[in-house]
Amino acid sequence: MDIYNDSFMEYLIKKKKSSKDYIIIALIILAGIVFTFVMLGVSFFAAMATKTYGTGFSIGLVLVFLGWYGIYLLLAMRNVEYEYILTNSEMDIDKVMSKRGRKHVVEWDFKDIEICACVDDINHSSEYKNKESRKIYDLTGDSTAGKNYFVDYTDEKGVKIRVLFTPTSKMIDKAKKYNMRKVFIME
Repeated sequence: MDIYNDSFMEYLIKKKKSSKDYIIIALIILAGIVFTFVMLGVSFFAAMATKTYGTGFSIGLVLVFLGWYGIYLLLAMRNVEYEYILTNSEMDIDKVMSKRGRKHVVEWDFKDIEICACVDDINHSSEYKNKESRKIYDLTGDSTAGKNYFVDYTDEKGVKIRVLFTPTSKMIDKAKKYNMRKVFIME
């Protein structure tokens, strides 16, 4: 492979929060409020029972502080971005949580796919509606970032996979060069 002809593109897209995400955030905050009242109540009654007013209540405040720090970390993990990396014909997608943690999600080679098309393309709506027991990864970002595409492929273990993603127009143009018969661009 000629290194001078290699291409590399990366794109970071923020995941749009769903109603499920907002419910989880609300439940985490509610759990934090309940935890705060329980810990303050337990530490108050423990301080009264042992007559160690300063120490018992201080321990309760420290536990409340640590609990809210944990809640902050849980809420920060709800901030998700997807990093799309296209190296020649190979696409890698990583999940970036709170700009700290990274987890590899999927990868495929555009040369080996079954189809890649826009989800709104009426010419390929039958392929999009046909999920035929595929494992589906929704790795799309905010709809204002661009058009959502789907790609169907079979991994090396024989598992049929569908990935929903929001590539840039340059990425999808580059992918088409590697598989003109299977990558469909919607103008």
